[in-house]
Amino acid sequence: MVVKMMKWRPWPPLVTRKYEVKLSVRRLEGWDLAREPEKERLTVEIRWKGPKATLGSLRRPSVKRDFTKEAAAESDVVSWEEEEFQSVCSLTSYKEDDTLFYPWEIAFSLFTNVSTSNNNRISKNGY
Repeated sequence: MVVKMMKWRPWPPLVTRKYEVKLSVRRLEGWDLAREPEKERLTVEIRWKGPKATLGSLRRPSVKRDFTKEAAAESDVVSWEEEEFQSVCSLTSYKEDDTLFYPWEIAFSLFTNVSTSNNNRISKNGY
């Protein structure tokens, strides 16, 4: 006698949709040159961080990082050439309704590159 047992989830499976996100960094307004008198080279770091992993996988979520090219701070406006970054985001819904998704975090950090004689030091501005 052969018995085949099937396991049924007590909840419906999660629906995942993939979206291609395009982000462009154009300019920064209000840079305080009185605080930093010399011309500086500024770089923006973009971090793409997905939702936290479930109990099935105890690994931390992967973080994708992108950097802009260096731009000179000559006035209170710092502008980059039309730089565009792309990332594929898998949005997972947590209800039967397909309009509610777990959040994705996109963070920006501004770096000033200060050149010394022996090495380059990068200091982070802001949070």
